[in-house]
Amino acid sequence: MGQGRIAVLVSNDLEFDQRVRKTCSTLVDAGWEPVLIGRRLRRKDPWSIGRPYGSRRMWLGIRSGPLFYLLLQWGMWRALRRIRNEGGCRAVWANDLDTLGPAVRAARKWGWGLAYDSHEWFTEAEGLKGRPVRKALWSWWERRCFSALDRMLTVNEAIAAAYRARYGLQVQVVPNVPERMKPAVPMTRSSLGWPEDRMVLLMQGAFMDRDRGALDAVRALVHLPECHLALIGAGPEHAEARSVGRELGVSERLHVHERMPFEQLRRCTATADVGLSLDRPTVDNYRFSLPNKLFDYVHAGIPVVCSDLPVAGRFVSDEGVGSVVSAAEGPEAIAQSIADAVNRLKQSMPAKEHLAAVAERHHWNAHAAVLLQAIHALR
Repeated sequence: MGQGRIAVLVSNDLEFDQRVRKTCSTLVDAGWEPVLIGRRLRRKDPWSIGRPYGSRRMWLGIRSGPLFYLLLQWGMWRALRRIRNEGGCRAVWANDLDTLGPAVRAARKWGWGLAYDSHEWFTEAEGLKGRPVRKALWSWWERRCFSALDRMLTVNEAIAAAYRARYGLQVQVVPNVPERMKPAVPMTRSSLGWPEDRMVLLMQGAFMDRDRGALDAVRALVHLPECHLALIGAGPEHAEARSVGRELGVSERLHVHERMPFEQLRRCTATADVGLSLDRPTVDNYRFSLPNKLFDYVHAGIPVVCSDLPVAGRFVSDEGVGSVVSAAEGPEAIAQSIADAVNRLKQSMPAKEHLAAVAERHHWNAHAAVLLQAIHALR
């Protein structure tokens, strides 16, 4: 017997949010019928996406600022009300703080169960750095919404501990790890414009925001004359990479690709030699992050060069899956430190068999039971 419908709310691009895709797959396996609700980022995008469950996208017309968030809350509430009028749901699943308000309201009004998955430390995000009024408003909104919760999910133990201490909630961890899948078949390098006889460093990221390390990676090419760099994703640093590459004279060794469908991205990742995760510790959300790309690289069988961060850097060191970048300050020093880490890795590359063993310990399927426990009745 099925569990019934569950509305799944997300504010970013439905097609490229892999954590939401994996969550919905787990819900389907457990007998739920997800209805995925999010945005169209372009007017020409379809109203739904090709998934084995329902999806609905709204067009807001504004992509940032206070008005965007007001329109998002209104649009999410309208979508939930429409689902209610079509027969309702048994639960609603909110992904990140910007979708939690409508979810709490619907759960209270109609007696639905609620689950909350915080993909990041939202109130410590880069977009709130140096904006005390905006941060105070989001912190107030978080306290207001959290008063209805008993439990939540997040992505690593460091962020979970912070939420437990602040709100006294049950906070469980489901890390951003890939599903257990057959290894992807690498693409041909010629199809990507990559060289066959040079080391290719890869950084992937659905949104390469400020201080996520894409431009630091471009600068590091100056000190790595035998290496090429591929960037796959979107965001401010992704958009600026080509111009920075031209300024530094490394354009011929820089390959900038737009975001890719999931299966294509897996194959592309498996084609590279080394994966990069280079967040700077400028905000606590980055400092205590454990990016999903780390696990994507390991599952693809390629080693990692990672920033010296408390959670991500420790994972790379403890698991022996790559090299950690020594702490440095300033763009030039950081670029040199990245190059040094790459050169250290060249001297001692982890075996493919070791990476496969680490991947076998860290996969999404091992966390399915924890994820499903997140659905609960409101206080």
